Amino acid sequence: MLTDEQLADQLRTRLHREVATVEPSGDLLASLRRRQSRRSLKLQVTIVGVPVMAAGVAVAVLVATGGSGSHGPTPPGVTQTVLTAKTVHKMASASRHALAHSGRVTITYRQRSNGALQVTGRSGITFAGKNWNDVISQTFPAQDGQPAHTQSAINRIVDGQFYLYTEGRNGKVEWLRETNQTGHPKLTIPDPRTLFRLLNPSASFKIVGHRVMGGLRLTELRATTAPRLPALRGLPGVTRGVHVTSLTVWVDRHNLVHQMSLRVTQHHTADPIYMQKKANGAFRILVPSKAFLKEAKAVARKMRAHYPHVTARVDPSLNGHVRHYFYVTSASVTFSDFGKRLVISAPKHSVPVFARG
Repeated sequence: MLTDEQLADQLRTRLHREVATVEPSGDLLASLRRRQSRRSLKLQVTIVGVPVMAAGVAVAVLVATGGSGSHGPTPPGVTQTVLTAKTVHKMASASRHALAHSGRVTITYRQRSNGALQVTGRSGITFAGKNWNDVISQTFPAQDGQPAHTQSAINRIVDGQFYLYTEGRNGKVEWLRETNQTGHPKLTIPDPRTLFRLLNPSASFKIVGHRVMGGLRLTELRATTAPRLPALRGLPGVTRGVHVTSLTVWVDRHNLVHQMSLRVTQHHTADPIYMQKKANGAFRILVPSKAFLKEAKAVARKMRAHYPHVTARVDPSLNGHVRHYFYVTSASVTFSDFGKRLVISAPKHSVPVFARG
């Protein structure tokens, strides 16, 4: 039986052009539903990758290019001494302290499933106190009979108010303002500072080189063993069950981390559960046999919290094979503007939208 978290991951992945991670119903996604309803698609619900975000969505998964110099032989004359636990803790503490109140973080990412490219993207996050701004862009390659597609959005939180810059009900790209302050799931922007949890002695960091970035001389540290992965819920693309296969960090002489490059992998098994969207906007959950009907009905029940017309039934003509997927997610993260005065203001004009969650 799927948990709520597993279902959310699956729906976000397969409906990445329609469903936002804030999971609003009705009004907020009306325009996205209209766009999707013009296509006749049959999607396998359980083909799950690292969750991806939709236009007008808070992120879904981190994936990317990795920094230069993160692999290859160690340059001559560079020490291979493992950093002490005290030094590693000092880096994590100094970086958290420098970004405690404000800063900018840029994340680029790339995800592959069984070797095939699934998505590339960028997330530019600015935070100042409790105010946040996240500029999102994702590109999906041509697949499932659809052409390559790029989508973008801006998520913003100012004084506890959530704003979304995306296509509204009139088809125009505009600022939407969430008016329901209590009846929706938590509206948050991923906090990239949780990445500093990866800075722990279990990674056995070694100095492998140096480089200059933005006029600063940075020391390159490479994890020589896979660090124990904590719950990094603020990092798109890092979900339960992933394994860190590489981690490189660039740090300055004040122990501040300026850049991180990481690679994670994850295996997933998908039962043959399919989703079909009809022209009238209703959803149908289809399975090839009664063996999967109970799970299909559970998916339908949970979807009805956001979509009123969802049914589940058996279709013997469907492929009944259980599928196995191997996901590789690479990410490059750059930290900047440590503690600088940054102003995040509410949009001058926004359209009120009541999301029932």
